[in-house]
Amino acid sequence: MSGTLRYIFVADDFTGASDTLATLARAGQRARLFLDVPSLDEVADLDAFGIATDARGLGNTEIATLMAQIGTRLAVHQPEILHYKVCSTFDSAPDVGNFVTAIIHLSRSLEISSHAIIGGQPSLGRYCAFGNLFARASDGKTYRIDKHPVMRAHPVTPMNEADLRVHFTNLGGGDICLSDRLEPEMAKSGTTLFDALDTSDIKRIGTILHQTPKPLLCVGASSVAQAMFGTTQRAQPLKTQQYPGPVLAFVGSRSQVSNSQTKLASEYSKIPIAPMASNTDEITQRAIALLGQNKNVLIHIKDDGLSSPNARETAQASAKLIAGIVSKVPIGMLAVAGGDTSSAIIKELAPQSLSCVGDIDPGVPLCLANFASGWQLPVVLKGGQVGRASLFDYISQGYR
Repeated sequence: MSGTLRYIFVADDFTGASDTLATLARAGQRARLFLDVPSLDEVADLDAFGIATDARGLGNTEIATLMAQIGTRLAVHQPEILHYKVCSTFDSAPDVGNFVTAIIHLSRSLEISSHAIIGGQPSLGRYCAFGNLFARASDGKTYRIDKHPVMRAHPVTPMNEADLRVHFTNLGGGDICLSDRLEPEMAKSGTTLFDALDTSDIKRIGTILHQTPKPLLCVGASSVAQAMFGTTQRAQPLKTQQYPGPVLAFVGSRSQVSNSQTKLASEYSKIPIAPMASNTDEITQRAIALLGQNKNVLIHIKDDGLSSPNARETAQASAKLIAGIVSKVPIGMLAVAGGDTSSAIIKELAPQSLSCVGDIDPGVPLCLANFASGWQLPVVLKGGQVGRASLFDYISQGYR
C-alpha cells in the first residue's frame, strides 16, 4: 500500500462496504473493495482497501471463525487502522451479526488492544450524544434508536437499547469509556466510545485518532473513514450516462423506504416474489424475456404478513436467482436493496473486486464489479434506509 497510513476496513455487509469505499474515494484515496484478503501485490498501488463479508447475517461461531481467518491473513499487511465497518444504526443481536464477537477475534488475531467506537455518522442523520444513538427516519424526524419506527422493530436485529455502552455489554463486550463531546479524549487503554453530532466532532475525533498509538481498531460506520481522511470533500453528482443494457433491480429489503422506492419505480416491469419462492425457474425465464426486450426489471420480495422468513436463507435463495438471470442475459446495471441480500448476491457473482465510480445519493454509491474476464458491471448496493424516493427511476434515467 502506497499511503502513509495503512488503513484497512472489514465490513459486515456489502452495502456498508460500498459506502465506505465511496467515502475513501471522495477523500482522494485510491481504494478498492475485495471479497477476500488480497495479496500484497494486489494492493501495492492502493492507499486503502476493504474486505466485504456477510457477517451481519452470521451466527457467533461462524463470525468467530471468519474473523480469526481474516485477521490472521491481514497480519502481513500490518494495518495501523483496522476499521470494522458496521451499520450506522449499530443494529446487532447477541446471536446474529454480533460485531463484538467480530472485533474480539480480529483483535486477538492481530494483537490489537486499543479500540475506538465512533457512535454517529452525521452525514446520514445518525447522531450519538452522551453515549446514546439517534437516527433520522424516512419521515424526516430524528428518533432515539430504540424509538425509531423501523429499527426498533427490525425483523432480525431490533434495536431496543439506545445507550451504546449497554448495547455493547449486551453483545458480550467489556467496559467502555465514554468520550462525550464536552471532553473528547481517548482512554489510555481498552475501548473508547466517541459522541458525534456534527462534522466538527468527526474532525476532532480524527485528530485524536491520528495521535493515538497504533495499531488501533475502530468500530463504526463510514464516519471512521471521514475522521481519518477528512470531511471536506462532497459527493459530486454523477454525469448523465447510458448503460449498455437494461437495469436489473432486486429489492430484498423490507424497510418502509425501500417499499416506497419500489412502488414509485415506474420504468420497470415488476415481478413480486415470495420470500422462499418455489417457482424460481418461471421467475428466471420471465425476467430473462423482459430483459431480452431491453426492458428494465425490478424483482421484489413481497410481504404477505403471514410469515417471518429466515433472512439468511432468503438472501441466499435470492442470490442464486439473480446470478442465474445475470448468467443468461446481458444487463447494463444491477441495483440491489438490502444488506443481507446485497452481500449474498455479490458473493454469488464473485467479482475479483469493486471500485467506486461516484455517488448517486448520500449512502448510495455507484460501483463497478470487476471480473476476471475483464467484464465490468455497474452495481448499486443500497441499504434499506437510504436513497431518494424516486431512486430506481433516477438510476434507469441515467441520473437525470
